[in-house]
Amino acid sequence: MSSRPLKHLADCTLLHDLAEIVAQDRITTVRMLEHIAEACIRKLYAPAGFPSMFKYCEHELHMSSDVAYKRVKAAWAGRHFPPIHAALADGRLHLTAVYLLAPHLRRDNSEDLLAAATHKTTAELRLLIAERFPKPDLPTLLRAIASPANGNALAARPVVP
Repeated sequence: MSSRPLKHLADCTLLHDLAEIVAQDRITTVRMLEHIAEACIRKLYAPAGFPSMFKYCEHELHMSSDVAYKRVKAAWAGRHFPPIHAALADGRLHLTAVYLLAPHLRRDNSEDLLAAATHKTTAELRLLIAERFPKPDLPTLLRAIASPANGNALAARPVVP
């Protein structure tokens, strides 16, 4: 594939073409996720000598570990929650959204959660997840430490919460 200069394109043509390419990329991504999920179910990575679909994507398909991990996780999420595919294809969700939402999706919340995540940025999604699935506060633990043998005055001060 050769790189073509695009300087000759009018601004509106360039933006129109870009939107078409992005739309096609979304559809291709969904097809790829469907193929990853099916290959994973069939364990087609094993005869090729790989212990997992993640390793197959990383080493055979030459994806970065980050890209492979997100796609495998999104493929599984799409397999269990098919509306994800339509949301990815039409741009309501992006791949990182699916990756972030996947651990929280359940049959009883998937429709509402996917709708709430529509057109959200990654930062907005992290906030949405934090609001809906708060993690418990870490316990406060204060423990006295022994003062050093040299009598350091700072170490001998009491610990104040």
